[in-house]
Amino acid sequence: MIRAVLFDFDGVLVDSERLHYEALHYVLQGQGMDLTWEEFRQGCIGVPDRDAVRWALERNGRRDETLTAEILRRKNEVYDEWLPHRLRTVAGAVEVVPTLAQRFALAIASGALRHQIERVLVREGIHSLFQAIVTPDDYQKGKPDPEPFFQAMEKLNTSLSPSLRPHECLVVEDAPAGVQAACKAGMRCVALRTYFDDDALQGADLVLDSLKDLLLPSVWEYFQTAPLL
Repeated sequence: MIRAVLFDFDGVLVDSERLHYEALHYVLQGQGMDLTWEEFRQGCIGVPDRDAVRWALERNGRRDETLTAEILRRKNEVYDEWLPHRLRTVAGAVEVVPTLAQRFALAIASGALRHQIERVLVREGIHSLFQAIVTPDDYQKGKPDPEPFFQAMEKLNTSLSPSLRPHECLVVEDAPAGVQAACKAGMRCVALRTYFDDDALQGADLVLDSLKDLLLPSVWEYFQTAPLL
């Protein structure tokens, strides 16, 4: 039986990956480098920002931690400037999250920065529905390592009794790295076809078309949990 739902953020709750790409591409071009959307999709989605920037620089033949830090700083400045005007939650997020919060403990385990996550959650009026938010400040190894999900479970367990066990946690992901992390954590996983097809999302218990599909009774029956509606 599922007792907690752990969400990824980018691509799951917010339609943000294109914005992340455009911000990084903009900064890289200023340094005489380039990165295609397909390269970004394959190497940068689902991993912490610093790892994504490091990967993008290596694609351009650059391995420099000082430059990585500078590109990351400038990329996030651009992203933060664009966020209020261009970043939107995915369809159904403001309906799905309150519905799930009535039944489950909710957390976010993401490679996004905390202030970027919280700005959106506060704006949409759903910040208080999450008992835990885990960002790169909270872990040493990002996805596909399971540490972000273990950290989220531990934070939820500070207010839950009995304590959660991994198989009682349902992870909602959209990237192969996140699915791999959930599997390594021993947690159940639903993957969304936001940017990847079923082959890339192998390992997930279920692959759904959209976040709104989490409201389908068949999803919860699959996990031997009473339907929401």
